[in-house]
Amino acid sequence: MQYQKTQRGARASRLAMAAMVAAMMAACTSAPLPAAQQSATQQSATQQSATQQSATQQSATQKPTAAQGPAAPAGGHGLSAFIGGFDANRDGTVTRQEYDAVRAQRFTAADTNHDGVLSEDEYVAEFAARLQQQYAGRAQDDSYAGSIKQAHVRFKILDTDHDGKLTLAEENAIAEKTFKRTDTNSDGKIDQADGEKK
Repeated sequence: MQYQKTQRGARASRLAMAAMVAAMMAACTSAPLPAAQQSATQQSATQQSATQQSATQQSATQKPTAAQGPAAPAGGHGLSAFIGGFDANRDGTVTRQEYDAVRAQRFTAADTNHDGVLSEDEYVAEFAARLQQQYAGRAQDDSYAGSIKQAHVRFKILDTDHDGKLTLAEENAIAEKTFKRTDTNSDGKIDQADGEKK
C-alpha cells in the first residue's frame, strides 16, 4: 500500500514538473539573435534607427530575405511575445513551419561547438543572451538571477535521458506540446485569435 502511494506521488511530481517545463518554455519563447548579430546590433544602434524608418515604409506583407533571418526578439512573455519571437515573415501569424524553423535556427546558433547537441552551458548562455536583450538599459535585479537559475533547472528537465546534452529531438518533444497548447482554437496556426476568450 505504501509503495502504491509512493508511486502515485512520484508520478504526480513528474506530471507537475512536465507542466512547469511547458509553462517555462512558453514563457521563454522569444527568438534570440545569433551572437554575431547581437554585437553588430549593439554597435550600430544609431544606424538601425535610420534603417528602421525606411523599413517601416516597406510593405507589411513582404517576406524577409535569408539575410534578415528570423523575427527579432520580442522580449517579455505571453501571446504577443510568442508571435513576435516566431513570426518569421511578420504577418501576425505563426505557422508550424515558422515555429519549427526558428527553433531549429536558435538551436543551431546556441550550439557554439557545433557538435549537434547543447551542453547546459550553451543552453543557459543562449537564454542569458535573450534575457539580456529584454533587460537592455535596465539594471539586472533578483529576477534576472532567478531566471538564470530556472534555465539550469529547465535544462535538466528537458534533458530527458539525463546525459548532460540536449538534443533537438528532446526539445521538439516539449515544443510540440507548447504549440498545441498555444493554438487554443486548433486552427494549426498561432495568432491573436488564440488569445481571445471563448
